Amino acid sequence: MSFQPLIERPWLQPTAAAELPAHWCQGPALLTLRRRWLHWLADKPGGQWLLHQPDPLQFTAALLALWDSGRVAVLPADDRPETLQAIAAELDGQLPASAPDSAELEPAQLSPLAPQAIALALYTSGSTGLPLRLSKRFDQLDSELAVHARLWPLAGAAVIAQVSHQHIYGLLAGVLHPLCAGVPFCGRDALYPEVLAARLSEAQSAALAAVVVSSPAPLSRLPDHIDWAAAGSPRRIFSSGAPLQLAHAQQAEALLQAPVIEIYGSTETGGIAQRQQSASGVWQALPSVDWQIVDDALLLHSPFLEQPALGWQQADRVAQQDGGFVLLGRGDRVAKVAGKRVSLEQIEQRLLQVPEITAARCVDPGRADGRLGVVVAMPADGVPQDHAARRALTERLRTLLADQLERVALPRYWRFVEQLPSNAQGKLDRALIARLFADLDDDRLPRWLGEQWQDAEHCCQHFEVPERLIYLRGHFNSFALVPGVVMIRWALQTAEQSFGPLGQFHRLERLKFQTMLRPGMRFQLTLARKPDAVTFTLQSAAGRHCTATARFLPAAGAQA
Repeated sequence: MSFQPLIERPWLQPTAAAELPAHWCQGPALLTLRRRWLHWLADKPGGQWLLHQPDPLQFTAALLALWDSGRVAVLPADDRPETLQAIAAELDGQLPASAPDSAELEPAQLSPLAPQAIALALYTSGSTGLPLRLSKRFDQLDSELAVHARLWPLAGAAVIAQVSHQHIYGLLAGVLHPLCAGVPFCGRDALYPEVLAARLSEAQSAALAAVVVSSPAPLSRLPDHIDWAAAGSPRRIFSSGAPLQLAHAQQAEALLQAPVIEIYGSTETGGIAQRQQSASGVWQALPSVDWQIVDDALLLHSPFLEQPALGWQQADRVAQQDGGFVLLGRGDRVAKVAGKRVSLEQIEQRLLQVPEITAARCVDPGRADGRLGVVVAMPADGVPQDHAARRALTERLRTLLADQLERVALPRYWRFVEQLPSNAQGKLDRALIARLFADLDDDRLPRWLGEQWQDAEHCCQHFEVPERLIYLRGHFNSFALVPGVVMIRWALQTAEQSFGPLGQFHRLERLKFQTMLRPGMRFQLTLARKPDAVTFTLQSAAGRHCTATARFLPAAGAQA
């Protein structure tokens, strides 16, 4: 079918289902789940309901049921229990994890969807502060979706999302646009390269052109050992949520043989501009977006805004170029340290002049002393592996900054990583910043430095041993070592944090300690989840330190 706006309920239009596996979201299965949700909601309060569903099919069916029953969907910023609990306490209800088994009868009559009605509420990413709640009307969403349909039509396509639909970019490009165009879409586990290749192949087998909705994090990690040509080249690739490095855009285009289209915008503004960086680094405004530059600031008037007539001023500094604009960095990233205003952007730009530094992010860790922290990304062979190397690198970088900053304003807390950690939207948000610096407030923790996931059951977590670790006291005074029991505790705690509840601990099998782990050493914790166990290996440049398999019993009350 051709593109239809949300207020016309395109999900009720008959469409032929493509020959795709069940994890693809399309007509019959979607409508069945939607009817179940409608029946379940029939005797529940109206108003605003919390919606958090990782699975695109469950999410979309629940979203449509909320809309078709006159309710507003509220999408949380993340899936942490404390976040969900806090938001749910302010709302009229919270949807369960999956659609209940119930009748599947279509309601006799549906009330029209009013363009000015609030469709949903969602939260900003929290990358530059606490997440803020914003409302989106149906006319706002439909205006932006119409632009997507005009620029990037989806006829004959199938959409594969590598980003979360809980935020505006993933919701628009990964769910609502294909829904309005009547084409299948999928997501969830497509974040992993092997799964992405499988989804591309499925689309190709169904004679559909794949469209990939991605972000800088997964695009920067595309491996070249996968036969992407055999999987099938997509029609196009989208990236948004954070800046994409030119080298990563070029690599993605070379591997997948498709253009990478970046979308610049925010939760508040919706989409603002787009570019294909391999052709030009200049951002070109989307249709219907009017802009001008005043004092290096971007002023917008757009139908995607909550109040289009009032306009909006972006925090990013910009300069006009070739009929569009280029970004010069954020204008609001200033911190006060010891009473002095310090530009975080200036620190980052100075660090990026060091050849081996690929990315840098200066942050306020929220410490009582008010001092700054820096997360520095470097190639694997440049990342310090022990205390001496880390101290030497830190002093070299502090010396580099000392010609621009007073000593009290120099960053005090340094984290060296191979890639900047990012959330599902490709951003280093407040939650990740807190995790990177959590060891400063808890001397029992290792210093977390990022993670890589192979798939949902296999991951590698990167850490350092803090010199102030409490377990080093007396073990031993003349030659400090991390006790073996502490390595096991870290492995089990990290496994539960990574995979969720593991069940009741039963026993350790094949436990081996092979190499000493000392203060300041960088190490990797490799985890593999099995139905009743977790296998872990802790190793560093010095060798393997600890390995074991931890077995668990089912949680109390679970059926055998």
